[in-house]
Amino acid sequence: MNEIPEKSTGAVLITGLVFLVVLTLLGLSAMQSTILEQRMAGNSLDSNIAFQAAEAALRTGEGVIAGWSTEPTPDGAGSNGVWSLNAPDPHPGDSVNWWDDSARDEAWWSDNAQSASSLSGVSSAPRYLIEERDFVADNLNVGNQNSETGRVFYRVTAGGKGRSSTSRVVLQSTYARRY
Repeated sequence: MNEIPEKSTGAVLITGLVFLVVLTLLGLSAMQSTILEQRMAGNSLDSNIAFQAAEAALRTGEGVIAGWSTEPTPDGAGSNGVWSLNAPDPHPGDSVNWWDDSARDEAWWSDNAQSASSLSGVSSAPRYLIEERDFVADNLNVGNQNSETGRVFYRVTAGGKGRSSTSRVVLQSTYARRY
């Protein structure tokens, strides 16, 4: 026959409850860590998609330059497909580069940049813009008498977005072309 001792203090019950509380806290901490890691992985994927979209737009802009048979004349509005250097700046006079300043303004990119090929899995089509940077002559002859041959350097700026519109990447390249 089992007899119950007259003086039970319940130490085993209290120890068991403390042990369960500690295990519960460890489980909650592990869940929060897993949720954070999932969010980080999702953001990394979204950033990678935005980078690839911007890279595709950059290559499209470079392909456009490669396809020109004659040198276009740049202007301040990009009407010939080529902007004058730093002409796209929507806020001239501030110390912010135009691509940093306008990267936050979706309407500006839609109005001024060319749309690249549509990609699946992105929130909006990537866009590119071409600026003429400089002409570098092949020789060091100075003067207006000789027709100079050389290369024209262009800056291609491209912007892409990931699955969400908050993930944005802006890339630039310099492309040299001889006409």
